[in-house]
Amino acid sequence: MRTLLFPLFLLAGQAMAQGIGAHLTPEQAVAVALENNHGVRLARTSADMAKLANSAGAAGMLPSLDATGGYSMDNAGTKQEFFTGEVREADNANAQAINAAVELNWTLFDGLSMFAAKDRLEALERIGETRLRQSLEATAYGVLTTYYQLVQLQHATAVQRESMRTSRERLLIAEAGERAGTASGLELVQARLDLSADSAQLLALLQQASNARTALNTLLARPPGSAIEVDSAIGAASPPDLAQVQQAARGANAELQLAREERIAADISVRELRGTLLPKLDAFAAYGWSRNTSDAGFLMSNQRLGPQYGLTLSVPLFRGGAIKAVKQARLAGEQAGLAEQQAELELERELLDRWNQYGFARQRTELEESNLSGARMQLTVALESYRIGVITAVQLRDVQQGVVAAENRLLTAHFETKVAELQLRLLAGTLL
Repeated sequence: MRTLLFPLFLLAGQAMAQGIGAHLTPEQAVAVALENNHGVRLARTSADMAKLANSAGAAGMLPSLDATGGYSMDNAGTKQEFFTGEVREADNANAQAINAAVELNWTLFDGLSMFAAKDRLEALERIGETRLRQSLEATAYGVLTTYYQLVQLQHATAVQRESMRTSRERLLIAEAGERAGTASGLELVQARLDLSADSAQLLALLQQASNARTALNTLLARPPGSAIEVDSAIGAASPPDLAQVQQAARGANAELQLAREERIAADISVRELRGTLLPKLDAFAAYGWSRNTSDAGFLMSNQRLGPQYGLTLSVPLFRGGAIKAVKQARLAGEQAGLAEQQAELELERELLDRWNQYGFARQRTELEESNLSGARMQLTVALESYRIGVITAVQLRDVQQGVVAAENRLLTAHFETKVAELQLRLLAGTLL
């Protein structure tokens, strides 16, 4: 994944070097988002935490080494009576104890729980990496869809401006007709109303484009009001092969991989809990020094220096709810297995749905391209016919709106085709 992302990070550096208001290609926009998006940065931090937590020490496989020391003093009064009848009594008898040691403790066997714990930590690290990839892919998908939506809205704005030019020309013709006495005042008023309606539609499109621009800036972790320029056209969709997409998805889909890793982690938890029901063997070793002095008792002083070592074996006789915990872990493993099967089924359904959506969107694109060329030609003829009075203003307006609708349908088809392609790549794990 790092190999795939390196070119994107390189593009991000180039884009940032050009300045915040520079033109961004879709690839550059994705690269900037993957570097700066706050959701991605949070997911990357979580993945790093899971990686740091995966160690032999955290699994309990390594020994612990401690340095200890202590000092105590006792000034209590003592009275000692012996079987011989002798009595020893002292007030404020001074007793001191000093000790220092280096202690080593090491679990040699714990029912293999430590090895299961290490496997679980490795599974959690992989889960963290998979969730990071989910965040990266979701962010990239959000950036690309918002980017192409902005491209579509800019095209729709251009189409609306072109329609307004036709409305202005119609208004000029109506004004000239009224001056010449060949057109009524009602026709002039209607031409002005239609131009006003077109202007309102243009303002609505400009507002939508502004919203898309702020949304894209937010995904890029930039101030929402930052200037941004996008490409002038939506790139042609690359026709994918369904069999290849399905094969890639089974091996690389992030949702499916996450379900698999969670099932593996659940199975490991059963092994880890089962180990607590087996005997445990610990080794200990210490090297220490101690000195005790006393004004009363049998010994005036006692000093010790040297090593101490041994083994401790503990056999569990009763673990309370440990057996139930193992059973619960097994049930959790079964649930994780069912969740994995469900994820596989949902992935297959989603792939077929998106594939059909892509196919229908491409067909609509081809159909609308054919319709649009005829509608544009019809508008040219209709405008000339209106200029010489062959058709009415209502008929011209119908043709004009038909062209705008055809333009917008084609833009929508282009956008839907691109989105369907992105969704297929997202499901296949090949978006980055």
